[in-house]
Amino acid sequence: MRAVRSLLTRRQCLQVAAATPLLAQFADPFENYFRPILNGYLRNARRTSPSLAVCDFRDGTLMPGALARSGKTYDSVSRMMPALAAWAASGRATAGEQQALLAAFRHAFDPSHPDYWLPSPAHQQQQRQVEASIVAWSLWLAREHLLPSLTPAERANIQQWLASCTRVPVRANNWAWFTAVNHACRLALAARWPEFSGDERFMLDDLGFLDSLAAPGDDGWYTDSLKRGTFDYYNFWVFASHFLYWNRLVGARYPEWSRKFATRLKAFLRDAPLFFGANGSHILFGRSLIYRWAVATPLVLAYQQGLWPHSPALLRAIVRRNIRYQWDIGGFDHARGKLRETFTPSGSTGIKDSYIDNGHPYWGMQAFNLFTIPAGDPFWTTDEDPLPVEGGDFLHRFEGIGMIIAGSGGTGQVRLAQAAAAHFEPAHRDKYARFSYSSHFPFNTTPLGEEKGPARLDNQLAVRHRATRRLAGVFGCTGGQLTETGLERRWWCEIDGHRFEILSRWSITGGTQRRRHQITVPAAVRPGDYEIVEGSDPLGLAEDARYEKETGPDWILLRKSSIGAIRSRRIGGYQHSEVIIHGAGANVVHPRAAHILWVAPVTAAELILESEYYAGPEPPRLP
Repeated sequence: MRAVRSLLTRRQCLQVAAATPLLAQFADPFENYFRPILNGYLRNARRTSPSLAVCDFRDGTLMPGALARSGKTYDSVSRMMPALAAWAASGRATAGEQQALLAAFRHAFDPSHPDYWLPSPAHQQQQRQVEASIVAWSLWLAREHLLPSLTPAERANIQQWLASCTRVPVRANNWAWFTAVNHACRLALAARWPEFSGDERFMLDDLGFLDSLAAPGDDGWYTDSLKRGTFDYYNFWVFASHFLYWNRLVGARYPEWSRKFATRLKAFLRDAPLFFGANGSHILFGRSLIYRWAVATPLVLAYQQGLWPHSPALLRAIVRRNIRYQWDIGGFDHARGKLRETFTPSGSTGIKDSYIDNGHPYWGMQAFNLFTIPAGDPFWTTDEDPLPVEGGDFLHRFEGIGMIIAGSGGTGQVRLAQAAAAHFEPAHRDKYARFSYSSHFPFNTTPLGEEKGPARLDNQLAVRHRATRRLAGVFGCTGGQLTETGLERRWWCEIDGHRFEILSRWSITGGTQRRRHQITVPAAVRPGDYEIVEGSDPLGLAEDARYEKETGPDWILLRKSSIGAIRSRRIGGYQHSEVIIHGAGANVVHPRAAHILWVAPVTAAELILESEYYAGPEPPRLP
């Protein structure tokens, strides 16, 4: 098996996170991760309520839309259900673990129980519609273990609750898959269990809407909005995963729909391995990143349905490394027995998004459907294949969605860039609007609740008031496209009523980016009042770590042996550099981070700025 090349080794990752107990060695490595999570979940659920229908993790966030009648959290249970169902269906679950799953289904949907999950509102969309999709899938997956043990009345309770979650159509984005899967499950169960029924017409209308979200080109992507092109990891953890749920449930009944979505999925999965660095991390980019290894879910499901276009050995390598990466940086809180709402003990709360609560980190538990892969399958028995990035440098263009993925074979790093920024409101600006995102150099962001604060400047350009140091980052994007050599974006930012128009062109080769900006300055701006600032990748640091610094006439380098190095070189227009150090609450993974900033005073009606950025191990020498 080929050795993994990574900038962040396991030992180095553990320097980022608090020390964790050694894992027991079970029959397969996935149990090493699942059993502590399962045991921690059951411990917290039993502490919360004897019904096991709710679970409040210690020090966890409570959200009004995710509370049962008792005021305790239900989505922490719903998001464990797919893993528990797969565990039970595989024959691995103990009698007590099977009873825990049964108890949750028995009490959560009982209108007379204090921990009843309550119906979804009749006239508006709500979180229960999301959770109902994986409740339905879990019910179907473990049907032989659950349904014979439930009374007709209890089965009717589940039907009634699921039906309440499909009263309101949710056809504005990926949510339509949630109601489509809900109906598909009930249609599938109705053949044997008379308590269940679904609405075929509602489901087919969902599919028609979802079909309209298909992106241009032949890469198999979907936009999450008809109003603007939003391309992010929801293509992995809803558009792909929930089609595969639907397909397993009722796809054989609707072959034309199945074939249409499966064709796109195969194209999407063809390129999916490119998004994973050799260290197992997918490129941190976009919303809901705390879903962690949810990106692995459709890969596993597709493999089980014969739609995975790569080897079992590559699938195993991706899934195991991805879970291992999150584990090693401290994603599991051993003391509290839960997956963290942040990536690491000291990572920024800005990674959470405003809707993240107790249960949301458990969305990735759907990947443990892998336990239903039969014993003896090559997934369990084969050596792991190397990831694509371990085969050498690559640059892959997604023409239809204006995205580039670049891999550096010498470092194991992969990098993502989008021509047009999909989101530029403060809450999502850091997660979408940067010039690039890296598997090995996770970005900085503002802590939760402080989103309207100043922009973080790593891999961004901003306008800064020279006297007050106030910053204005990207406000809006008016267009973007791929070019022969890279990417182009037209965007603008505003400060003190002044709107700066910017045309950015940049390219990525291996670990190096080269950027050029043409900035049109408002006529009312007085020379010398403002300056343009542009940042490098952030270099992650431990709480007390120091870095080495080297400088040349037009370049500056920061190095930390356990992480790597960042180097920036000015090519034209910039006047001087700064080194910015961010403390706790800035970087999404590391306790602290440093980055290089180039600065140019605004002294003319138009500025042309050009610079180069490297992030990786020891960089090549400059000519």
